Amino acid sequence: MNTLYLKYAVEVEKTGSFTRAARNLFISQPRLSKAIRELESQFGTEIFNRTAKGVQPTPKGEVFLARARSILTQVEQIESMFQPLGDKTRRFSVSVPRASYISQAFIEFAKSLSLEGEIDYKYWETTSPQAIRNVVDSQCDLAIVRFQTVYEPYFMEILEEKELQHKFICEFECYALMSEHHPLANREILDYDDLRQYIELVHGDFSVPLLSQARARQLAHMEEKKREIAIYERGSQLELLSGLPSTYMWGSPLPQNTLDRMGLVQKRCNVAPRTYRDILVYRRGHRFSPEEENFINILTRTADNLPKD
Repeated sequence: MNTLYLKYAVEVEKTGSFTRAARNLFISQPRLSKAIRELESQFGTEIFNRTAKGVQPTPKGEVFLARARSILTQVEQIESMFQPLGDKTRRFSVSVPRASYISQAFIEFAKSLSLEGEIDYKYWETTSPQAIRNVVDSQCDLAIVRFQTVYEPYFMEILEEKELQHKFICEFECYALMSEHHPLANREILDYDDLRQYIELVHGDFSVPLLSQARARQLAHMEEKKREIAIYERGSQLELLSGLPSTYMWGSPLPQNTLDRMGLVQKRCNVAPRTYRDILVYRRGHRFSPEEENFINILTRTADNLPKD
């Protein structure tokens, strides 16, 4: 069995297209199609249904691809364990949600790096479903997955299905974040009616698994549509809050030094609580490197210092 062909099949599944998969793999489409046909012939089953709308795994193909991903992960782990002694490159990769406490932990972690030797670090901000896929596909070794606690059964089922393990990081309720010059900045606790007249900043790629986007947004906001500005790039959100005192946004608690640096405040609001949880996700059997253990320790310490009341 050619493990390279397994990698080809996994890429086709991920992209849903032979054309895009071939482009990502830097091979021709005829060569990719031939490799997949050879796999299907070798195992006596169709792995993919080819339709005008794209490529989808067959029921048996889904089983095959799950095993293929598992095999590729094991091969990668073996290669990592027995890599040439001359390779001194320190590697670290993590997929995370948009969260200032996580980026602060990564900054503290990065500051501890020695200037000697080679490093290969990847810090990827993305959605929770994509973060899980990144770990499954070995794009990242670690992921921090965020979900509303009502969806915990769904995420635990996915992690079990994908043969992933997890560790608890933190649990929190959302705060209303705003400029220190916002008209409500001096209020201790807000009511939802207090916020209606102001503009909400929202993430433009908002999504909740298992629900349509319209229904998910309806549940998350718990009331009718408000005035809002959609943001598709996290680096702009705090600057917009600081520069536009009439705006606010919902988010996880921010470290105090971030609030001070950006001229922001965070307020509790008297609405039905929406509790969220952040967990660390990794492949089953994964052994944490010294760099990963250091990052996890810093991350946990940073999360422990977030506001709790």
